[in-house]
Amino acid sequence: MRIRKQDEEYIFTYKGKGLMVREEYNLPLTKEAFDKLLPKAEGHIISKTRYQIPLGNLVIELDLFQSPTDLIMAEVEFPDEETANAFTPPAWFDRDVTNDPAYHNSNMSKQ
Repeated sequence: MRIRKQDEEYIFTYKGKGLMVREEYNLPLTKEAFDKLLPKAEGHIISKTRYQIPLGNLVIELDLFQSPTDLIMAEVEFPDEETANAFTPPAWFDRDVTNDPAYHNSNMSKQ
């Protein structure tokens, strides 16, 4: 579970277990609820800037992490597993970390 502030929008997210395929639910939060939950967060608070880059019918989410570590990560969400498996990444993508749980935000917050 995580809470997120994106501009002036506050979101509560539940992500299920899994690497490439997993459940995800996003629910709106008020600023007041976010402010009450933030001090209860475990681990390091992740801070990143996200850019959205259109790629055909898909969107690349390019995250530039400032905390807890300097990292640049690109993520593409797919409508189904078949589309994900058929995806050919752009040449500027580096190593695929889809199946490496170390790159989940929940694990990065514990570093």
